[in-house]
Amino acid sequence: MITLENITKTYGGKTQVHALKGISLTIEDGEIFGIIGKSGAGKSTLVRCINMLEKPTSGKVIIDDKDLMTMSDSQLREERKNIGMIFQHFNLLSSRTVFGNIAFPLELVGASKDVIKKKVADLLELVGLTDRQYNYPAQLSGGQKQRVGIARALASDPKILLCDEATSALDPQTTKSILELLQDINKRMGITIIIITHEMAVVKEICDRVAVIEGGIIKEEGRVVDVFTSPRSQTMKDFVKSVINMALPDGLTKLGVTDQPAPDRDMLVRLRFKGAVTNDPVVATIVRKFDVNVSVLYGNIDYIQDEPFGYLIVVIIGDMETQAKAFQYIKNLPIGSEVLGYVPRNN
Repeated sequence: MITLENITKTYGGKTQVHALKGISLTIEDGEIFGIIGKSGAGKSTLVRCINMLEKPTSGKVIIDDKDLMTMSDSQLREERKNIGMIFQHFNLLSSRTVFGNIAFPLELVGASKDVIKKKVADLLELVGLTDRQYNYPAQLSGGQKQRVGIARALASDPKILLCDEATSALDPQTTKSILELLQDINKRMGITIIIITHEMAVVKEICDRVAVIEGGIIKEEGRVVDVFTSPRSQTMKDFVKSVINMALPDGLTKLGVTDQPAPDRDMLVRLRFKGAVTNDPVVATIVRKFDVNVSVLYGNIDYIQDEPFGYLIVVIIGDMETQAKAFQYIKNLPIGSEVLGYVPRNN
């Protein structure tokens, strides 16, 4: 387990920059944990504090009940063997082959040639690069370079793998293949993976939980599906918009939506679902229970970690009192809901 307790990081002298402002997080063994934030939010500083490449100004970094902040340099070097790291720009040695890059950390600890040969061969098979072992980085695609970086990070058999914007330099198809590889490594080897990213699609694809960082502060955290479907911070709302369009479709904005009810207007409502409730006949129940008409204008269903979520935009058609009663009923259901406005009847 990784526990961060009130981590702060300050740079500079008279003109100080507070990169991290009291970060506290708990990351469970074996999970894939995402830390998402915009540029300059402090996410890369945070991940470098986890392996102490950046020493926090204050706080505790506890891994398996050991506080890295209290360790000597030699103890810290030993502990870092349990923490692998991959980077956005790969950081491969251009003068070494794929085999040589993966072997490098093993050579540093004095492993025998036989041990290195066996270990590198196993890692090459794991990342699907057995046929590329004698190539140099310049001969590889971006995705292949990142696979080498992953294999190199795994050479010391780490318990934790830190991924700092590991897919940011890759195209969408290659990103998907790298994420699938990381997910496979997590399942096969039980390694805890921490993914630092500014891409919501990455978090949505493979993370179990996510923390949102903004201005050096954790704004919210939780299961990805919960944070995704009910974002509280503006940062997360912006990220959600990048992968799912929650705005009113253009056709609806032309209906003359206002924020005030009126006898000749009907209620425009957005419903948000997740989990098993996605299959519940909510609209049919409202129609039957309140003797109103409900027009479905727009909807979408997607999945996060095999859990369904989605939303509908509907118009509740009836007199003002019945509309209010129907919406009050909706608010008591285990779904999200909000009134988007009111539209003229018969449009």
